Amino acid sequence: MADIVWEGAKEFQQWLRETPNVAVRDVEAALMVEGEQIMGVSKRATPVDTGNLRGTGHVKIPKTAGGVTTVVLAYGTDYAIYVHEMIYLSHKNGWAKFLEGACMAAQEGFGNRMKKRVLDKIGGRGGW
Repeated sequence: MADIVWEGAKEFQQWLRETPNVAVRDVEAALMVEGEQIMGVSKRATPVDTGNLRGTGHVKIPKTAGGVTTVVLAYGTDYAIYVHEMIYLSHKNGWAKFLEGACMAAQEGFGNRMKKRVLDKIGGRGGW
């Protein structure tokens, strides 16, 4: 996958360090919403033959370890990687790089969206 720079991620992380009333579960919930939105964009771009590939797109529950929260977006077929990476194939609908493209489109404004989601969870407390 191409390098993705999540705009505002460093500022969001700094804000988290300075905002004592944010719980890990709040960040995980916000990241889950972000992941679901990205997956929705990705599924709309996924090539469809039988619909099986699109139907296997999913977001795993975010996990936090060592102060780092991650979320995994994935497709659950043995051929997903081939459809994703074969950019020379033409599709009647959808296109290659359907997950990478959705992630790259989501990088702009990431930190602001995450902050807003966390603030919504904690009732709007905290500055930036």
